[in-house]
Amino acid sequence: MECLRCGNKDPAYFYKGSKGYYCRRCIRFSRLLLEEEPESFEYEIASGADEYHFSYELTPEQKDASAKCLKALANSDVLLNCVCGAGKTELAVESISSYLSRGLKVAYAIARREVVIELEKRFREIFPQADVISVYGSHHEKLNGDLIICTCHQLYRYYDTFDLLVLDEVDAFPLKGNETLMNIAIRSSRGRIIFSTATLDTGLKAILKKRRYETVELFIRPSHRPLSVPKLIFLNKFLAILCLYRIMALTANRCIIFVPDKRSCRNLYLIFSRLFSCTYVYSDLKERESNITAFRQGDHRFIFSTSVLERGITIRNVDVIILNFGKTFDQSNLIQMLGRVGRGMDSDGRSYIISDHFSKEVEKTMQYLKKANSYL
Repeated sequence: MECLRCGNKDPAYFYKGSKGYYCRRCIRFSRLLLEEEPESFEYEIASGADEYHFSYELTPEQKDASAKCLKALANSDVLLNCVCGAGKTELAVESISSYLSRGLKVAYAIARREVVIELEKRFREIFPQADVISVYGSHHEKLNGDLIICTCHQLYRYYDTFDLLVLDEVDAFPLKGNETLMNIAIRSSRGRIIFSTATLDTGLKAILKKRRYETVELFIRPSHRPLSVPKLIFLNKFLAILCLYRIMALTANRCIIFVPDKRSCRNLYLIFSRLFSCTYVYSDLKERESNITAFRQGDHRFIFSTSVLERGITIRNVDVIILNFGKTFDQSNLIQMLGRVGRGMDSDGRSYIISDHFSKEVEKTMQYLKKANSYL
């Protein structure tokens, strides 16, 4: 027996109910009987859906990487390995257009729903004649269109559906370390997959080892500016708060302050909101979206955040401060957080890591940044 959706073959995870066998490993997504035929999402792609345009010119490096990606898809999957801010989304557009022009099914999947919402707007501008839809936890009334933008969890609905699947940020939660969800994501594709990442970890290497793929790399941002290398500050927690106050008082930019957990997030917000224009955000905060929007619009200069803002947010002239206490943040987290700095052609900012210890993850992050900047 084998679950079509997640690939489970372990008999311990199969249960026979009144209507037949179903898999308990992926039942949290929905109950799918082994004998049940998955829903079909065949769809006639609209005429002109493949036509795209950018409101800006891609750099020669981006055009070259985009062409290499499309060429590689003719024979294999693609590992799109790029630094933060290199334009991974733009690099996939030519390939998406090629598949749409042939009437084939395409999806772009990413971890966080805020990023899905933002990408839907961007893809509607890039593909003005396409029916671009978004699918995420509280938004799944419409499941079919020319181009589907969805969270990774929603791929459980689309078994064996996509001729091209772009799996963005495969190094991040919830895909990272989640074998069941990764299998569901991979099995939603009946064709090629673009695995897009800024940090290639051992888990992704193990997955790619089982597949035929080519690597396309881009370690230069469109601005040709180096990645921000943080200033490392080692202090105990009490002195770290005093240091944080000093940095906040001196910076002229807006600032994202990453903290280890939501308790720290709330407490630091309560302390510093008396002194500065602040807001805060964590994953299950009721005001999550409104607080992020307020910060984007410039209503606040500072935002305290857990790792929820490490990806998918682009703000000009923003500083980043990381309070790295305990073993909360790994290399992937740190690189993505620091990658918020300097995104855009004329954007600048500074970054800091305030920590009570020098960890291997910080050391690997510094080595990664120096290596990436060596390509300039």
